[in-house]
Amino acid sequence: MNIGLLVSELEDKDVKKICIGASQAADDKGISLVIMPGKYLASDNKDAENPYDYQYSALFDYANTADFDALIIDIERIGRNATILKKESFLNKFDKVPILTLTEQEGFTSVNEVKTDHEQFEQLGYEAVCDACFFAKEGKLPANEAQKSFSFVEQPESDAIRTLSELGALLLNRKYENEKAYGIFSEKAVADGIKNFGIFLYDTKIRNNLKYNWVLPEKISVKSTAICGKVAVFDEEKRIIDTDKIFSQFLNKSTVLIAGDIFVGEHQLGIVVTEFRSKTLINHFFSSLVSIVTGVSRLSYLEKELLKTTEELYEVQEELARDDSVLDHIGDQDYLTGGLNRRGFFAKAYDLLKEEFKPGKYAIVAYIHMDSLKKINELYGHEEGDRAVRRIAEVLESVFKKSIYGRIRGDEFAVIEITDDEGKAENFRQEMSAQNASLLEESSRYMNHLQYSICEFSYEDNLSLREMLKETDDNLQKIKQMQ
Repeated sequence: MNIGLLVSELEDKDVKKICIGASQAADDKGISLVIMPGKYLASDNKDAENPYDYQYSALFDYANTADFDALIIDIERIGRNATILKKESFLNKFDKVPILTLTEQEGFTSVNEVKTDHEQFEQLGYEAVCDACFFAKEGKLPANEAQKSFSFVEQPESDAIRTLSELGALLLNRKYENEKAYGIFSEKAVADGIKNFGIFLYDTKIRNNLKYNWVLPEKISVKSTAICGKVAVFDEEKRIIDTDKIFSQFLNKSTVLIAGDIFVGEHQLGIVVTEFRSKTLINHFFSSLVSIVTGVSRLSYLEKELLKTTEELYEVQEELARDDSVLDHIGDQDYLTGGLNRRGFFAKAYDLLKEEFKPGKYAIVAYIHMDSLKKINELYGHEEGDRAVRRIAEVLESVFKKSIYGRIRGDEFAVIEITDDEGKAENFRQEMSAQNASLLEESSRYMNHLQYSICEFSYEDNLSLREMLKETDDNLQKIKQMQ
């Protein structure tokens, strides 16, 4: 049995007590419980102190699609700043799983009443979980649970501070390769006796704001997990999972978890899941833990963007380093090789397709990448790099005698030919393989190596040059990954 508990924030002393009671009920019943502190529904107050507070409630969106048998929702606190209609609208979102509210809400089933005159909120949390289990099975509420005693032992704040300090020192003062930093979280969790932990991130940031609410993506990437006390190791292909399966690997193991959403500004990045412990209830501990995860995640995103930008700038630098770069963009000729530049290639390629690509004909499209040009320029200078580029132009001139080819980037050429001969692309591949072997033997100082993709397309109505180039480029990227 898997139950979700949607609450506001752990800094609320009553919410803490509700979570303590709910946690004990989960242990007594032998079920799994996920606590989701998503703070408050956004109000109409435009002058809010923190303009991104609404982002926390995005955490609740995971509850509707997860493998829960029932949800308990503390709508009174979650919706403390919202209108009745907004609270009703929020509750109506959960149409895929039975829900119980902690307090009475017209039109919805609430848990059995527990008198909280004497701050018996632990009993309320306990009752809620017991009711939810029965409600999920029988579709109705059980009799009230007997009064329970709770043996919760508070943990010293110093222990929580030490944990955060150790994580900060491990993660924020060092640089890790290949996203190793995420694994540190799971390793630290296991070392601290936490058996289940996970960080899940989207490959791209997902925009979410009050005007355009996000839609929960279908896929998410597993960055790090510990399951049953073991840090999991994933193949790259298995890292992408369905978003609605985030909790599945932890549930049905009689455990109590807590989840927090990871966001920066108006962009959602992902979610972190860990076991619910007494340390979690120390004010601001869990939010600080999520903040550390967010910081590492944000750094990872920024480093990827920086790498991408650096590569783009390098290509621009390669072009600007040549005196004729401006002329290349004005005319059709590449003044380094004497052939066509990017502008000239595309102009002639479009004309060729329009005039020659007809039923019964075949289009051969090729991308050729000088993967060693950057190293040649770095080690031997741009003059030597220019000679290497001109040598490749000679190779292409000899292989693609009847084709249109051009240098479309500093280290990349494109080719197109229309032919009557089906299967001619394979002949080109064999010739290019032989030329590559010859190039490797020519220089003892460096390798002038080529990566290439040559694709053949039979005539189809509406088959565009853009589509053919994209398929050829995608094939080239796969070849690069394999190499």
